[in-house]
Amino acid sequence: MQKYFITKENLLNRVILGDDAYQIQTVLRFKGGEKIMVSDSNKTYYAKINTVTKDEVTFEILEEKAGNTELPVFVSIFQGYPKGDKMEEIIKHGTELGAKEIVPTFMKRSIVKLEEKKIHSKLQRFRKIAKEAAEQSYRDSIPEIPSIPYLKTIDFSSFDVKIVCYEESAKNGELKAFKNIISNLSENMRVACVIGPEGGIDDAELEYLKAKGFIPCALGPRILRTETAVFYILSAISYEMELKK
Repeated sequence: MQKYFITKENLLNRVILGDDAYQIQTVLRFKGGEKIMVSDSNKTYYAKINTVTKDEVTFEILEEKAGNTELPVFVSIFQGYPKGDKMEEIIKHGTELGAKEIVPTFMKRSIVKLEEKKIHSKLQRFRKIAKEAAEQSYRDSIPEIPSIPYLKTIDFSSFDVKIVCYEESAKNGELKAFKNIISNLSENMRVACVIGPEGGIDDAELEYLKAKGFIPCALGPRILRTETAVFYILSAISYEMELKK
């Protein structure tokens, strides 16, 4: 069943607009009577389509959907801005795996440098990817992608747990910190995870983060690519908190 995130106003008016309406008519070719799910990122409902045009789809609510598909903890990923299209893949799969917030972050070893005028268009693109991935994975909410900041402008004071992925920890044989952290998580904790870009975390950045309360962690004995680390972290947290009984 296809899911759509819409605004609270459109939920109240029982209408789907814009690109979603276009997809329903021209791509999926839905007709009146088809069943869908709609959500305002607060509650999700089963609905039935009434009318369809390329600009507007009307529907009626059938019932509220029970259950919760969100991770029990609030995980914010601060991803060192990588090369190419890697950020898009990180957002897509990070959304599927339950990240609550994904923040593309400029760090000292980030190769990509965006002009200010391009940041807005990038954020629009990233948010569209997150919305589509949240719909596909039946998330109850869309991850926030608030901005593309520089590392030292971020306020980390609201987080209960702070992890920085550090490959030197793996090289030095330190393999317990991450396991100890996730095994002691409890519901509703706020977790910040900083992942460096392709070149890793600069020494000065590491010391800065440690002063902010971050714990350097290896993600197993192998060295992961920057675009792989987020999947490892979220999968491990999901297993520890949702599947391990």
